[in-house]
Amino acid sequence: MIKSNVQQNKNGRILVDKILTITVPSYNTEAYMDECIPTMLQHPYVRDLEILLVNDGSSDRTLEKMEWYQRRYPDTIVVIDQENAGHGSAVNLGIQRAKGIYFKVIDGDDKVLSQNLAKMMEQLSRCQADLVIHPYIKWHAYTKKCRIVRYPLPEGRELQFDEVAGNLKEVEIHAATYRTALLRDNQIRVRERCFYEDTEYNIFPVRHIRTVCAFRNPVYLYRIGTAAQSIHPKQAFAHRRMHHRIIADCIAYDRKYSASLSKGKQDYIRRIICKRIRSHYMIYIKNPMTESRMRELLRWDSGFKEASPLLYQASDRFPICVLRKNIRRMYPFVKAMYTVYAWLFHRLQVRKRKDTANGGRKQTAGIGGAGCK
Repeated sequence: MIKSNVQQNKNGRILVDKILTITVPSYNTEAYMDECIPTMLQHPYVRDLEILLVNDGSSDRTLEKMEWYQRRYPDTIVVIDQENAGHGSAVNLGIQRAKGIYFKVIDGDDKVLSQNLAKMMEQLSRCQADLVIHPYIKWHAYTKKCRIVRYPLPEGRELQFDEVAGNLKEVEIHAATYRTALLRDNQIRVRERCFYEDTEYNIFPVRHIRTVCAFRNPVYLYRIGTAAQSIHPKQAFAHRRMHHRIIADCIAYDRKYSASLSKGKQDYIRRIICKRIRSHYMIYIKNPMTESRMRELLRWDSGFKEASPLLYQASDRFPICVLRKNIRRMYPFVKAMYTVYAWLFHRLQVRKRKDTANGGRKQTAGIGGAGCK
């Protein structure tokens, strides 16, 4: 066990007696609980781990499943039951309640690689960095294929974040483990009752990060490809106004703090925001267009250009740069380009699956029979 210490926050004294707190936001994830929770418990560092299972107003047996595991691991698992307030609310609550030196978020329909989690916890017990980065696995629920998302940083070395931020790709929520005190002492909070708030979780702590350390093995297995996910084209369009609000929050953050940040941190934050801006245009491109939706897109484009000319120009990449020349006229052309691209991509994936089935290029076996590369 690690040595206990006490951290003070505005709500009182919090005993820090764990290496890591994992917060698990869950809404109607009953079907995944027996996949998710055991993977966090199958290693020798269970006593140094705190798991906060947050039931976000589920209507299925998610809470019952959580309580079953809590009875068996009372020193590790804490169940928090709340009315439905969204993923962001569970993250904020986890930061407030965490007793671990480090803090991580694992969604209730995902899981971890137990052995790699144990190795990372061993590293965390010796670590002083504000942010620990590790690869993660994107696992497609339909195709059963998976891909490892890596971060090219030397393992085990504590680096100055300012020195690597300029060329560092976005450290997504699946790859990030923050020092809890950094989040809590700086009152990091994300928007509640809103999808896509993970973008804020990826951006808001950046101005406080001084040091970063990397772990070379993937820890998190992120499940994609389900129709209910907010990143699915139909879901993304249904929740496009939430996506807009998150972008507005991030633009306001950049406008408020960029002058006080290093060039590396400025570039890092703006790359993330520009990526979300381009994805907002793609939400409209991927879905059927009507006159009212066209007017909505035109208003958003005009408002965004006025709010942040710098980020508007920085996000002007293909095919968005083509669309912006005249959105009403160029939309059919850009839509056709995307349709052809999507068709070619689909054909390529079908060809790869056939080649694999016929004994073609083999991939390394991964989780659940998926191939990872």
